[in-house]
Amino acid sequence: MTIAQSTKPSSSSITVTLKRLVALLEEDEVDEYGILQPSQAAFKLAMRFVVEAYDAMGDRFPKASVSTDEQGSIRLIWSRLEPECEVRLICPARADQQAYLYHELGNNYAIEREVTSSILLQWLEWLNQV
Repeated sequence: MTIAQSTKPSSSSITVTLKRLVALLEEDEVDEYGILQPSQAAFKLAMRFVVEAYDAMGDRFPKASVSTDEQGSIRLIWSRLEPECEVRLICPARADQQAYLYHELGNNYAIEREVTSSILLQWLEWLNQV
């Protein structure tokens, strides 16, 4: 066992999130509704955002649910039940499309059209503090 393995339990939020992202690559390519596997562009962007956010947050990084849409985009969702709030990062299927971030608390919600790692970090910290 290496030091890195002993200090990071396999059930940590980053490990769960990364395993969920990688599992998307193991899905069937398509079904009757569309594409199931993420595009390479969406996967690379999602991984970059997740790793950079984790590098800045460490153990405060929250676990995300992940899914694809019918075009191969990836959606990461971080949520809390009390208070009910959510942050969603959408990584588009094509590299020429812009990622965006949606956040909501109760009936208040907004979309961030210019997503950077620091903006994602800001909203994940917000989610942890609400």
